[in-house]
Amino acid sequence: MTKVPAVLLPPHHEYTGNLLWNAPDVIGRESAISVSINRLRKLGYWASAFPEGDGVTFTEDSGKKRNDEIVSDVRACFEWLAITVDLTKLNQEAPKRSPMPSLGYEDPIKISKAEVALMQLEDAIDLFLSGKRLSSITLAAAADGVFSGLLKQKGEKSAAEETWESIEQARENTGLEIAGDRTKKDAFNEWNWHQNRLKHHDKRDDELIEINIFDHAYYAIQRALADAKKLGFEPQNLFPFEKWMIENVFT
Repeated sequence: MTKVPAVLLPPHHEYTGNLLWNAPDVIGRESAISVSINRLRKLGYWASAFPEGDGVTFTEDSGKKRNDEIVSDVRACFEWLAITVDLTKLNQEAPKRSPMPSLGYEDPIKISKAEVALMQLEDAIDLFLSGKRLSSITLAAAADGVFSGLLKQKGEKSAAEETWESIEQARENTGLEIAGDRTKKDAFNEWNWHQNRLKHHDKRDDELIEINIFDHAYYAIQRALADAKKLGFEPQNLFPFEKWMIENVFT
């Protein structure tokens, strides 16, 4: 198969690295992109695909690799791409910017990513209980994205990954097509489809979306709760959330 042309801009100054291609050139290669991103992550990189479908942004977590090592890693992980390297940005001086202006109402703080995710989850629950459930989906998903990333950093699996492992084990033990003929990729795409559609839009997307807002808000919160629990965190408003569900849904 002919390789797709791409341009690699290694990380420079405070900017992340970018691997760029033309979106129409990779239609039908979504699986290859996902596999390549996972390979890069296993080498110690943070990597994420652009929602527009025209590339990947990444950073090298240790900060110790030379540019030639980074280029070699990216080429090895994206072997289906014909990658040229643009080093022009590396030769430029770091941009000099004035500090971001402040309104002066609050001082900056340092906060852990776990605290951020816990606050997001608590706010998602508050939105759910107040009836603003569409927004609670996005906020709960954001919280779970942080929780699952922290679990991965610790070498542990997220609740979603453990759920899929249970499905595969049950398939093996029973011989039944539990969850139909879905692959792991199919299942994760389905689980994340609505929350991604609520956050992004590109030219290939329909302008209308059909969604059961209540159900997806509930399950987004449950996934975040499960991963928070694995890390030893519990939102302060968990009890009112569970109480509301019992009184209004599970009776």
